[in-house]
Amino acid sequence: MFFSASLLSYALFASTVFAVPTSRLDGDTARRVGRLVSPFHPANGVIEKLLSARKNGDSGSNGGGGGGNGGKASTTATSSPPSSTAVLTTSTWAGAGMESPANTYKSVTGTLVVPHLRPATGGASTGIYGGSSWVGLDGMTCQTSLMATGIDFIYLNETILANAWTEVYPNPGVNMAMAVNAGDTVKLTVTATSTTTGTAVVENLSNGQSSTVSLTSPSPLCLENAEWIVEDFQEGTFLIPFANFGSITFTDASATTQSGSKIGPSGSGSHLINMVQRSLQFASATSSASSVTVDYLASIPF
Repeated sequence: MFFSASLLSYALFASTVFAVPTSRLDGDTARRVGRLVSPFHPANGVIEKLLSARKNGDSGSNGGGGGGNGGKASTTATSSPPSSTAVLTTSTWAGAGMESPANTYKSVTGTLVVPHLRPATGGASTGIYGGSSWVGLDGMTCQTSLMATGIDFIYLNETILANAWTEVYPNPGVNMAMAVNAGDTVKLTVTATSTTTGTAVVENLSNGQSSTVSLTSPSPLCLENAEWIVEDFQEGTFLIPFANFGSITFTDASATTQSGSKIGPSGSGSHLINMVQRSLQFASATSSASSVTVDYLASIPF
């Protein structure tokens, strides 16, 4: 992504480091750390100063669990996937995910509109708020790898910024060189061409730009999960205050199996995922045969 000279100084290192897991899904996703994908970190320490007020909140310092760059939670995949939609909670994800036997999925896709962000309800208009929307394979229960691509969005002192990225766990994520703005319609697709290789494609349907990245994983995929997620990510040791994004809907959402059949996000083995921090529900998710909708409910103001 290319910006004016003032924005080129922004190089945000925002790692998804989790506090002590509070649910099964928190434990399964605690390994997703060190994601070098969030785009806009002022070199002069602006974000660190803005976040200093958060040290005593739920979005404060990391408590361990899956913590530390390169950390992984020790979990076991469900051996007998559910046959109907189950509702899970986690402190950092909201959306939907599929859980099936290994070697089920080949690709996952979904289309969304990059949100026009507002500060958290009751929060200051000058400050930083953020979030991320992505699709992926093997983010829920596979302990060896993950392939994902998505859009990070940041509200920084009344300016809304967005950036496309892709990630192969346990490698750090990388930014994709394309323009993304609030209001753009973006299609996200991840395809596994084998258990260790794949592609990530981001298509900006509003401006005609697209980016395709070849992916290689140092560890094999399980190909047992497909996900459509809105995430509250972390900067250093603090969760970025979660932005009020209103509602994000992944349309034309589907996962393609190894046999070529398509499964919607409400099909067999599906889970809805709600985001809860300190007993406060931040976001709720619903799904249909071809869509996943995540609604903002609340967050801790800046």
